[in-house]
Amino acid sequence: MRKTFTNIIYNGLYQLVILILPIITVPYVSVHLGKEAIGVNAYVNAIPVFLSVIILFGMNQFGARTIAQAKKDELPAKLGQLWLIQLVVGLITIGLFVVAVFTSLPYKGYFLLEVPFLLGYILDVSWFFIGLGEIKRVVLRNTVIKLAILASIFIFVHKPEDLWIYLLINSITYLANIIFWFDLPHFVDMKAVFSHLKWNKQYFMAALSITLPSIAVQFYISFDQTIVGMLAGNVQLAYYQQSQLMVRSIITMVGSISTILMPKMAQMLTAENGQAEVIKMMKTVLDYSLLVGAYFTAAFMVNAQKFVVWFWTKSFAPMGPVLWISALIIMIVSYGSVYANQYTLSRGLFRRYAMPFYVGAVVSVSLNLLVVGKYRAIGAAVVILITELVVCALRVWVVRDELPLATYFSNQWKILVAAVITVLVMAVIPINFGHLFIQLVVQTILLTVIYLAVLMGLREQAMRGLLDRFIRRRA
Repeated sequence: MRKTFTNIIYNGLYQLVILILPIITVPYVSVHLGKEAIGVNAYVNAIPVFLSVIILFGMNQFGARTIAQAKKDELPAKLGQLWLIQLVVGLITIGLFVVAVFTSLPYKGYFLLEVPFLLGYILDVSWFFIGLGEIKRVVLRNTVIKLAILASIFIFVHKPEDLWIYLLINSITYLANIIFWFDLPHFVDMKAVFSHLKWNKQYFMAALSITLPSIAVQFYISFDQTIVGMLAGNVQLAYYQQSQLMVRSIITMVGSISTILMPKMAQMLTAENGQAEVIKMMKTVLDYSLLVGAYFTAAFMVNAQKFVVWFWTKSFAPMGPVLWISALIIMIVSYGSVYANQYTLSRGLFRRYAMPFYVGAVVSVSLNLLVVGKYRAIGAAVVILITELVVCALRVWVVRDELPLATYFSNQWKILVAAVITVLVMAVIPINFGHLFIQLVVQTILLTVIYLAVLMGLREQAMRGLLDRFIRRRA
């Protein structure tokens, strides 16, 4: 457990980097590129991001799980067989993408700049290190990439005409995934790995069963942006994409523990009395995920309009309601992902893992086609909220017979009540003095105090547990 705790710390620090970097880059890019270029960037990025999921082919889940359960002498064979699948699928995907660029897609030059991005995903074997619990290496590599992108943007991007440079920077830096290959010899014999580059049909089918729902996810967190761009235009797409970028960054941070604990739980399930330990851990992680997710949801809802003007400039003011609605998915996705990533996936229940995503894809595409043309970015935000609610409900429903849901829910309603009360109270407390940034700071401090006070008043278990630990350490 000590290594698991260390991994959580490393990943937590990395998520902090992910959270801070947009605070630095987004205002700069908003001013220097403008709404139209940001919309084009979102439109162009949507398809490569969609394809990157196909190239990884479920390795972040299936590959990490397979490595986590493998014996040391099995690692070269498993790594070779798994990566061969990623290599073949990746080369085919990139080939079809290039053909599509020349035959049917607009912005051909911009789309071709995304090829290094896709090649980077062929080289990505971070799932091998995640499976081994070597999170430090993954975090350091990802941090280097993020910092390189940050520095390059400030050096080379200064005006709307620099959009191609911005796209190239974000694309080419992913080739840094080759760094992982220099680390592999410390863990496996590379000659043995390459001697095992053999097609494993069983692995392919298992990875496919995870990839298909991952593709379905992209229909409502990536392809939906393509629909918004087509039906509502680049400016409305900029409003929608930027709000999603912000809330998804928070979701990634809140859900980072699940990424680390999934291999750990897969290992626990092979031990005696493993199921009981998993159920106990599930309750803890669910409580804390909802606790943090609900806080950020309340914080963004309270601060949405002022935050948009301060963060993106006044020209983005119409985006305020879009961010307000989008904020609700932070707590919904953070909570539902625990059921998906830490339980159904760690247990290898791939069909139960997949079903909510398929339903979500159908709901998202159908509603977006009906709503976005008339209600534009706000309509798209409502659609993603409905979609994530449906997906979350299904994630809980598919495990209803295996987990003590009544026990879990008996405490969690208090967290929801605290978030609702916080938003309602802040709605009737106008804070309009001083600089806009000062207003945001005061509102955030006040809403935090209200949230914590309501939780303590309701005697919410997770919050009380944190407070008890803090008091014991101080004593």
